[in-house]
Amino acid sequence: MQLTSSITAVPFLHGNLDSARHIRAVCARDSFDCIAVDLPHPFGPLLTDAVDRLPLISAVVARGVEDPVYYVPADPCDAAIEGIRQSRQGRIPWEPLGTGVLRRNEPLPPLPDPHVAVRLGFDAFASLCLRVIGMPGGDTPEDREARHVAWRLRGLELSHQRILALIHARRFAAAVKHFPREYSYNYTPPAEQSYRLSIDYINPDHLYFALGELPFITGRAERERQDVFGRPAALEEEIKELFRETRDQYGDEGREEVIDLSPVRIQAALTFLRNLTVMGKAIAPSLFDIIQAAKGVGGNSYALKVLRCARYYPYLPLEHDHTIGVGIDKMFFPEEHAVHDAVNLLRDTALVWRKLSIKPDPSEMRKKRYRYRWNPSGMCSHVPEDRRIEQFNAAVRTRALRAMREDLVKTEKFTASVKDGIDFRETLRNWHTGDIYVRELPPSRGAMDTVVIIFDGAHDDRYPHCATWYAEHDEESTLTFFATDPFADLIGPGVARSFYGGVSLLFPPRWVPNAFDVTKDMGLRSLTERITYGALRFSEQRNVGFVAASRPDVRLRSMAARMGGHLVWIPLGTFSNETLRRLRKFHVLNGKRVRSWAARFIGD
Repeated sequence: MQLTSSITAVPFLHGNLDSARHIRAVCARDSFDCIAVDLPHPFGPLLTDAVDRLPLISAVVARGVEDPVYYVPADPCDAAIEGIRQSRQGRIPWEPLGTGVLRRNEPLPPLPDPHVAVRLGFDAFASLCLRVIGMPGGDTPEDREARHVAWRLRGLELSHQRILALIHARRFAAAVKHFPREYSYNYTPPAEQSYRLSIDYINPDHLYFALGELPFITGRAERERQDVFGRPAALEEEIKELFRETRDQYGDEGREEVIDLSPVRIQAALTFLRNLTVMGKAIAPSLFDIIQAAKGVGGNSYALKVLRCARYYPYLPLEHDHTIGVGIDKMFFPEEHAVHDAVNLLRDTALVWRKLSIKPDPSEMRKKRYRYRWNPSGMCSHVPEDRRIEQFNAAVRTRALRAMREDLVKTEKFTASVKDGIDFRETLRNWHTGDIYVRELPPSRGAMDTVVIIFDGAHDDRYPHCATWYAEHDEESTLTFFATDPFADLIGPGVARSFYGGVSLLFPPRWVPNAFDVTKDMGLRSLTERITYGALRFSEQRNVGFVAASRPDVRLRSMAARMGGHLVWIPLGTFSNETLRRLRKFHVLNGKRVRSWAARFIGD
């Protein structure tokens, strides 16, 4: 908006990346010889130093005789800080427009989501916000500050020809109203209060409470700024990158939980997050929604890692011992060992605490304590996981038997009987002849009592734990498996987590030797061959179900033929990723008594 031929006025909101980008675009498009920023006058000199320190984030703190403490963080995503930054880069002066009287601003009413400015355009978004905020009442603190802004602009107009005035939206309408009035020339500013000013770095762990955007997004914006060819990324792309970077950390650590975080599950988390955000009547998700979506899809451990990644800012000060702590309306000074009430002058909305239950993984010391207390004579499974894998075993056997019958189906022309039904595929294929084809299903041939499931047959070094578990009752199978070391991932007292590489299920259950002991000196090349050999040897039926990503290779088929068996292949990809994820992860409990509290640590 052009107030005069020499003054371009732009309304802004604090702590919004899109507003900061708009200010940067305005400065790149037009030339100015002064930038006036709606910030309190006392912060001017030190705030210049704080902006010069960017991308390291510091804060200018004003302390009076009594609390509260007032501070202005050098937030790279704030439009006011961006205005000062543009003045420093353009080597032009900047001037604060605010008064020397510091006070706590009232939170703004609910406004349109700042990220709609990308679609609506900044001018339309600013008009909506100004309409919601409205005009402050006469002789209110907001009105007096707006009159002070108009008076400051009148003074700057006398010495500068091109001024960019950044006025906060809560005072913009009133400042525009007061600017042409005669009293804007004769205004007497209020007496400034006495404050002791200092500039300090903010504790990197507390940046979430000081910045308008997430520290992760702020860091990404700084990297975009330093890239000459960088293009502004949309908010949804930044959130996707947050989830992807967290998943990559899992992979870098070599943890098996990364199998839970396939691209499909990451997309499911983003869809869940979108629904949570829409239910909250917003477009930009809050940190609470992000962590809730991560927990719903990836569990406690993944949610905690997303939280840490979202709060991480990559540019850290070297002087960690001289950082101030920041919280919600609180500030901690380490030299005093005292906490003071504080007001963030770049905060338009109130922050509130919300409770979300996240159970972190135990520390290494706690894991050692769990391992020390483990009783080697007691070991059992988790009952819900037993039911899950038995249901899957029954479904696989049914599907394998159906596949065996379908391989022997006979199709012939219809004569006198439809037999087992019309073969529509063959009938349509021969539609031009006018003949109808019917199917004849052979009688069931044999049964199936053993199923082999190979989740990962290419990385035997990851699965040192090879064992056979025997059924506790007649509804369970005899289980032979190779898996990750459970004692390397103790998640609770008497609770160890592991992941199957492959598993063989024998039902009805009976006692059989451990297949890995039997095949120790037989020269078999892989764990897949050893567990398959055990399944073929101990099965009482000729047919053995074989669930794997690819067909049994020549060695497995030859071994089955020599032993008089037949491997019925079912592609692993025919089952949903969610089903396989839940099946592959299992837990080892240190005795049946642990079942009473195991669910508190296992969760999903």
